[in-house]
Amino acid sequence: MKITVIGESNIDISVVPQSAPSQGGCTPAKINFHHGGVARNIAHNLSLLGHHVQLATVFGDDDFAQSMMAECQHLGIDLSLSSQFKGEKSPIFLSFNDETGNMQSAVSDVGLNECMDLDWLKGKMNAIIHSDLVVADTLLSTEALTYLIDHCKVPLFIDTVSPVKALQFAEALKQSKKHSLFALKCNFAEAISITGNDDVFESAKKLNVKGISQVYITVGAKGVIHCTKGITTSYPALPTQIANVTGSGDAFFSGVIHAHAIGLGEKAIQFGLKIAQHNIKSEAPVNPTLRISVFNE
Repeated sequence: MKITVIGESNIDISVVPQSAPSQGGCTPAKINFHHGGVARNIAHNLSLLGHHVQLATVFGDDDFAQSMMAECQHLGIDLSLSSQFKGEKSPIFLSFNDETGNMQSAVSDVGLNECMDLDWLKGKMNAIIHSDLVVADTLLSTEALTYLIDHCKVPLFIDTVSPVKALQFAEALKQSKKHSLFALKCNFAEAISITGNDDVFESAKKLNVKGISQVYITVGAKGVIHCTKGITTSYPALPTQIANVTGSGDAFFSGVIHAHAIGLGEKAIQFGLKIAQHNIKSEAPVNPTLRISVFNE
């Protein structure tokens, strides 16, 4: 399938302490640098699954950007809809994890994403609407998201990224003329941010009523909640050994998108959980060994 993915590419820096933090001293840690960003991770996963992927993103003008672009080209990801900005630095996401790979806190420096505004998106829409389906994260501006919701003529899948950006998505959906889209993936905190409801099942139903056909709410080690046509179902996560959870939500959504792309939407949850299980075995945000055969393991 021809899939267009729109949103952020960044550098993920993860810090895992090797001993208890020392007050006022230097704590030994394992520090990893990886290519990341929700949209880039999803594009990477979908490319490994055999899809023709166009990535519409923004790159800086540094060695990090050159490395990310080179990897995309090696993977066969089409960057013709992407933009590089001279003199700008790549967005950076820095996470502090515990010894099990679970994130404890994070900071980001992603000012370049402000370039993904309405004017930037409008010039790409003719190519975007000729895709078989479209995926976007919420690093686009509110105006750009609203325009995408209204003008996307194929199934649109959106990942809310963070509680703050989830509010931006909610505003974009409210401002849109369609007031609807095919699929939304968010975590529980992001769902609460949109609905104000701290019951995950009720939150899923509220999102479904808002005009979202397929609602997927990830709840960490507990798995995922799915709601469609007012019916809410809980699915447990698949057991596995954790190396790093960063990117596991992106992996899950990639499996969901893949299932719908090949006409197996009824297996979307199973596909998503299987890829998430495979993904967290890797220290990288995307497990480079991902292949279609993982569904048979």
